[in-house]
Amino acid sequence: MDKAELRKVMKRRRSGLSAERILMYSGCIAENLISRQEYADASVLLAYVSFSSEVNTHFLIEKAWKDGKRVAVPKCVDDRKLEFQYIHSFDDLAPGKFGIPEPVTGDRVEYSEDDKCLLLLPGVAYTNSGDRLGYGGGYYDRYLKKHDSIPRAMLAYSLQEADTLPVDEKDVPADMIITEIGCIETKNRRMA
Repeated sequence: MDKAELRKVMKRRRSGLSAERILMYSGCIAENLISRQEYADASVLLAYVSFSSEVNTHFLIEKAWKDGKRVAVPKCVDDRKLEFQYIHSFDDLAPGKFGIPEPVTGDRVEYSEDDKCLLLLPGVAYTNSGDRLGYGGGYYDRYLKKHDSIPRAMLAYSLQEADTLPVDEKDVPADMIITEIGCIETKNRRMA
């Protein structure tokens, strides 16, 4: 099965979840992430703003603010380029490219050695080894290649797991996969 076909199958599978189940699973995923040392150590959470049937990140973003972390979310700039911008409330967001909530005005994230970041990845499918299938635009892959030292955790439902995925040299794997069941530490793990 090629990437396009697999995306359709996995999106259909994910879309089969009820709103109640999405909230329940998302709450478990949030708790599983929050209990990790990587979350505790992070001063900056690079999160995506969930839409449709994705793992809901709103609770995680609010929790990060309560925990005194800075939160930045992605914005599409130029052609197929992603940058993260700080937000201070959900009022800082408006529908952007593809209808996904993005920062309206925000300070671009500039990295320093003092910042301990944790990046949350959305996606359509994953394997236990950390391979991931995104939405096909390559936005995160290009971003992660430029910022290779940032630890990354994919948030996903266990039903998104695949035995193998059609990946190539452009695809950047996750360091860990956080599901409603627990955490999968992958072979790519670079986290402390």
